[in-house]
Amino acid sequence: MNASLSSALVYVLGFIGLIAVGVIPVRSWFVLRRAYKGAHGVHKLGKLLTTLLVLIVVAILWGDLQVATRIFKCLTETYCGPSIASGWTYLAILGFWYLIFEAVIFVVHRFAGGTERSQIPKNNF
Repeated sequence: MNASLSSALVYVLGFIGLIAVGVIPVRSWFVLRRAYKGAHGVHKLGKLLTTLLVLIVVAILWGDLQVATRIFKCLTETYCGPSIASGWTYLAILGFWYLIFEAVIFVVHRFAGGTERSQIPKNNF
């Protein structure tokens, strides 16, 4: 991979990470709320999927807190990291993990059997 492509990838993932700092807690809340409302059923598989979602949310929130702490230190202290791009690197890592989080939530949601759209009644006008 050449240097311009890798730096563009870091910037794109960095912007996603910048957005993800605020979106991850909100998205996690919606995922947990939906899991506890019984969207995955009350059978053993539903409980297993709900437990899996809780573990995923806890992991992504912990990672979000770690990166947000590093970014805060970068913005408030004189030393941010070994290079000028350390802040962008932290944000790119968070952006990567946010994309993984959304993909895993999508797969678990599909595995659990449906989408929210299928639960909304259709209006036939």
